[in-house]
Amino acid sequence: MKLFAIIGDEEARPKVRKLFMSHQVYLFSNMAIRGCSCDAFREPVSWWPSDKDLSTYSSLCFAILDDAKAEAIMAELEREPIATDPAFPSRAFVMNVEKML
Repeated sequence: MKLFAIIGDEEARPKVRKLFMSHQVYLFSNMAIRGCSCDAFREPVSWWPSDKDLSTYSSLCFAILDDAKAEAIMAELEREPIATDPAFPSRAFVMNVEKML
């Protein structure tokens, strides 16, 4: 099993939902994200959205999937990234789920 997560701007969420549904993923979780930096002396990482003037400006969608489905969705994102602004495409992560109760 895999934990599959996509983080992007809030406007990308309908596209993520459509992507999940096209792969028969009908149940997933979504949360608003506010990026923060604990290091005031460094520039923020370019792909992690953080700005002290904005409160909620990105979205994290995630689901627990079988390995094959996670691979298929990741392959589709590699071919066609989800982006409302091409300079800031959504980011996807796949992590192993070692145990689930």
